Amino acid sequence: MGQTKNLIQQIQRGKISPVYLLHGEETYLIEDTLAEMIELLAPKNVRDFNLDVFSDPAVSATEVLSMANTYPVMAERRVVVARNPAFLGSRRKIDPVQIFRESRETHRSGNFARAAALLSRALNLDPEDFAEGGTDFTRAVDAFRKDNEANLSSDDLEFLGAAGALTTEIEIAAISSTTSDVDQLLEYLQDEPAPTTVLIFTVSSALNSNSKVVKAFSRAGTVANFGQLRQSRYINRDPMYQMVVDKLKDDGKAIAPGAFMELQKKTGNDMRQIFDELDKLVTFVGERPRIEKSDVEELVSRTSSDRIFDLTNAIGRKSLPLALSNLKSILEKGDHPLLIHNMLTRQIRFLLQAKLMLENGDLKPEVVRMSYDAFQKRVYKNLPSQLIDRLPASPKLNLLKQHQYPLYLTLQQAGNFTVEELTKAMERLLEADIQLKSSQLTPELVVEMLVMDLIKD
Repeated sequence: MGQTKNLIQQIQRGKISPVYLLHGEETYLIEDTLAEMIELLAPKNVRDFNLDVFSDPAVSATEVLSMANTYPVMAERRVVVARNPAFLGSRRKIDPVQIFRESRETHRSGNFARAAALLSRALNLDPEDFAEGGTDFTRAVDAFRKDNEANLSSDDLEFLGAAGALTTEIEIAAISSTTSDVDQLLEYLQDEPAPTTVLIFTVSSALNSNSKVVKAFSRAGTVANFGQLRQSRYINRDPMYQMVVDKLKDDGKAIAPGAFMELQKKTGNDMRQIFDELDKLVTFVGERPRIEKSDVEELVSRTSSDRIFDLTNAIGRKSLPLALSNLKSILEKGDHPLLIHNMLTRQIRFLLQAKLMLENGDLKPEVVRMSYDAFQKRVYKNLPSQLIDRLPASPKLNLLKQHQYPLYLTLQQAGNFTVEELTKAMERLLEADIQLKSSQLTPELVVEMLVMDLIKD
């Protein structure tokens, strides 16, 4: 946490490096730091034109560096982010069928060069071999069809059958080189990096500090290693405990040692979960200065419903990196994309109910700023039955029939949205529901596109 503060403080003081490398096992700190960096480096009023985020692990160094060498539009700098690129050691598995379908959808949108580049990856062909369109291309298409026959729809097969037309569209110079991705990156780092661009790489694993890549990053800019924190048998020596204590000081709170140990136990000492829960605990204890073990026992239970609050909160804050990070966390917990969609639909519906009640004057505006204790005493116990009855009869669809703490959190989040945004979100959720049940896109890609659209809207 101290490393994050130092890095952010340097940026705030105007000491900005042209390149950054954030690596290590503590992905929560990496994503949180990245989100803060984007907020500072890419102002919202020009972000649409000057922020490029590459999340595809198969992205080439040339694609990233080509964007890094592009001048910003009506802004001081361009920010280019490459998250877990394979050429820097990302362990994320690349699904060729998913890349193939991205190619198909990109082709439909009219971006033929990008579609060709994606298809060459799906077929595992070098751009030069792809462009020749000869025997190697035909064999690659046949092999892809044979290996993935069970997963290909009629639309997929039709696109694959016409794939030869894309061989003339591929831009070899833009995505291929006689040198490797790492060599191209090293050349960029060793030369004068573009002064109008901040280039940020993240890697969700620890890199060797003595490697030539890490050394080149250190010479050209800033390297931050977010190594995994080791749990200590002595609480006062536990680095996670010290981080929790420091964070709570900012909120004017403290935590009992027993409460921290219970929090560690319930979260498996996972940093992302611990800090997510701390935010809730601070709200939960209200005016009390210290979090007790009983508070953790009552509040902390890592369920899918709990995590969906984190996702909707990130959506409400219009923070794409944080939202995608939360979505990734939910998927890694084993929740199916269809379940995520259902939970997100339920929460957006509740947010719309909350927003309408606030705008209609059924609930006073100050409810969104109340502490949890005040909400319990002044609002929850005094909800009029006629207001509850105005909402759907089913407890599953009625916000006011939910447990008091989820209801409180929903009312807090409602202030982040407008009625129009929530209405559009419901429409987009319906589109995603149809895609999940009928589209050839992978469910994971559908929910990722959904989250991106909800933030964009």
